[in-house]
Amino acid sequence: MRKRLLSLVTALVLACSLAPGIALADPGDPIPVTIEVGANGVPVDASGDGWTYENDKLTLQAGYAFTLEGGTLSVRVYNFGTIEGGTLSVRVYNFGTIEGGTFEESVFNGSDEGEGAGIIAGGTFSNYVYNYEGSVISGGAFNDGGYNNGLRNEGVVSGGEFKIDVNNSGTIEGEGVFNAYIQNGNTRFEPGQNKSCIISGGTFSANIDNFGTIEGGSFSGEILSGGIIAGGMFSSTSSVTSNDEGTTTGGGTISNGTFKGLVTNGDSDPDYNAAAITGGTFEGTVTNYDAIEDGAFSFRVTNKEIGTISGGTFLSDVTNRGAIGGGFFALPIICEGGTVSASTFPVHTALTGLSIAETANAELVASFEKDSEEINCFMLKAAEEYQLPDAIAVSLGSADGPKLAAGTDYTYDAATGAVAIKKGAASGPLLLTASGVPVVAPAPEPAPPTPDSRPPTSDAKLLAATGDSAIPTVVAGIALLAAGALAASAAARRNRRASRR
Repeated sequence: MRKRLLSLVTALVLACSLAPGIALADPGDPIPVTIEVGANGVPVDASGDGWTYENDKLTLQAGYAFTLEGGTLSVRVYNFGTIEGGTLSVRVYNFGTIEGGTFEESVFNGSDEGEGAGIIAGGTFSNYVYNYEGSVISGGAFNDGGYNNGLRNEGVVSGGEFKIDVNNSGTIEGEGVFNAYIQNGNTRFEPGQNKSCIISGGTFSANIDNFGTIEGGSFSGEILSGGIIAGGMFSSTSSVTSNDEGTTTGGGTISNGTFKGLVTNGDSDPDYNAAAITGGTFEGTVTNYDAIEDGAFSFRVTNKEIGTISGGTFLSDVTNRGAIGGGFFALPIICEGGTVSASTFPVHTALTGLSIAETANAELVASFEKDSEEINCFMLKAAEEYQLPDAIAVSLGSADGPKLAAGTDYTYDAATGAVAIKKGAASGPLLLTASGVPVVAPAPEPAPPTPDSRPPTSDAKLLAATGDSAIPTVVAGIALLAAGALAASAAARRNRRASRR
């Protein structure tokens, strides 16, 4: 009997492998089901595979993928399965998955009554959407259908395109695109609750009221933040106003991010002015408010806190009406009643025949500390064929800027090239100007004469008759020998003549 059963199973497997139209279904795949909707907006049948319709409620069970065909469904839907298509003009309570379809009424993704979470991965929505805690929106198109609609998010939004307002008390992350107003957190929330309202990803082109936390994302609109900005990319068209409305602990704080547009830290209203910048990179203009601007007040004003900057990198203009206690500033700080107790500025150089030894952080900067006697140390090095100068010049900002006083604000050692600039005097970008002294090389020693280098004779008789060129050396030697022989012969003749007499 066992052999017979084994033979039947083997034959069945072989038959399935030979027949291309036969495939074993994946038990994890939902079973596709089509529901026919009549012209009256209700299902034609009372039930079918995986669904039932009763008491004006259509219930879709798990394990099935439903497509609605025919008319527009106008009865409430409780979905525990998957909706792949159809037009629905009634409320949908989704505890399963929505992958497609057109939804003209409100959609409640999940529930706060413990019935389960939902997933929206696709579809077109033109009315109010509520995404409950534990539920996820990862895709879909959310449009303004003219019903004052929006998205209220208590769960996670990781994708989709939103042309409706979003009220976020959960998490926005991933690659979603948001082209309408965003409120992150709420003035009625407790500080800890606001901190957990998080934006960590997405692209945002409209205005944002932030009472929670921004950790990432790309922003090109106007951001009014009474919460925390701890990251993100803010374009040149964006503007950020950070102040404290008492909605979060540490509210009105910028601790990181890249800002290419206008940033206003603090507010002219003392009640909203406890704002702080502790980090970030700022490529646009920054205004750091004091609690009170110029004006006439007919009542008592208590100035408890002011806008503060204690860190960050500022590459453009900074107008300070508050307090600066740290940060790197590429340009001079524009002080309008504010104070600067500490900061860091770049050191520029105008050097000839000289260079500055590398610094520990590979950047040439100087620290400013108000009234400090500590120093910023640098070392000049002479290039080849130069030596260190006797003096240098240090100025604020540019060559035309205020000059620092040698011996008081800075010292220079001409023997070693050491430059020490007092931190209390480095109140802005510095320019160090110096020129190396060229080293004069000694005249070379004359080389000893050689036979080939002896000067030619100056006897005029040895010059060629047709010019003033010297006779070649060999010819000149022959001529000298011949002249000597003639002189000796003449002398001998004179002697013989004298003996005959």
